[in-house]
Amino acid sequence: MASSKAKSSSYAPLGQHDDDKDSIATLEEHSAASENDHSAPLLEAPDSLPSLTPSKSSHFPKLIFYFSLALVLLSTANVALLPATLSKYLAYPLTESQLGDLPLGDARLGLDRAAKAIPPPQTYDHSWPDKIARVSRKLKKAVWGDGTQVYITVEDSTVMRFTIPSKGVNACALFWRAPPEHSARAKDLETKGEISEIEVWNLIVSSVPSKSASIGKIDFDTLSYSTLPARGELLGTLDLTAEPNSTTVEFACPSDADSFTVELRCQRVACHVSFMQIAMAPRFGFELVRRRE
Repeated sequence: MASSKAKSSSYAPLGQHDDDKDSIATLEEHSAASENDHSAPLLEAPDSLPSLTPSKSSHFPKLIFYFSLALVLLSTANVALLPATLSKYLAYPLTESQLGDLPLGDARLGLDRAAKAIPPPQTYDHSWPDKIARVSRKLKKAVWGDGTQVYITVEDSTVMRFTIPSKGVNACALFWRAPPEHSARAKDLETKGEISEIEVWNLIVSSVPSKSASIGKIDFDTLSYSTLPARGELLGTLDLTAEPNSTTVEFACPSDADSFTVELRCQRVACHVSFMQIAMAPRFGFELVRRRE
């Protein structure tokens, strides 16, 4: 029994077939070939690889350099030849006929038609007041008479008569001309408070006693607030702070009279205007204007 167990526990090599021998030989050959491959240097370049050639982009900076150099030389030549070219041009200028033959000989092409399309500027005829009188609603019977003083406050008004210009369209306006800033007459104008809205009223003659038959026939030497004609239409306002002038809106010129009478009064409570309206240079004050045809 003991001898049989010993035989069974001992190693007995298995028999190899012919196919197994062939596979073992093949594996040994592959391992030997791989060892030979690893033993070769890694940085050794094979002889079969093509040699490196320079790319076309390396020539691009050179082209830019040559082009810039040619451009600089051409510009230098043009600048050097410019005086000679200008001298020849000035020595032989083009005539009017030669300029007319050019494609764009007239630089004002079309401007002649544009000038005709633009309306002409509006011009006015001016009329200076021939009568000026002061009236006071506080002193209703006080008479200052005809003069040159313009006195406008909350309680005082100034009445003016203008001769209407005979020619022009049916469009009139009252005009304020301010004194020049640096003239000696600028000191003649005395203003206080809010003078940006001076009312201009048309006066109706029908409320005047029968002795005054129409506008322009008012007796300015005896005019007072108690005999002042009734106000008609508010023609507009004048801003005495505006420079160089101020104008009311246009209104219809009276067609049945040769003169036109208005009253100037303050619209604001704190308002005072005082000066002498004299026809001397430089002129400033109130005027009646009529637009020309």
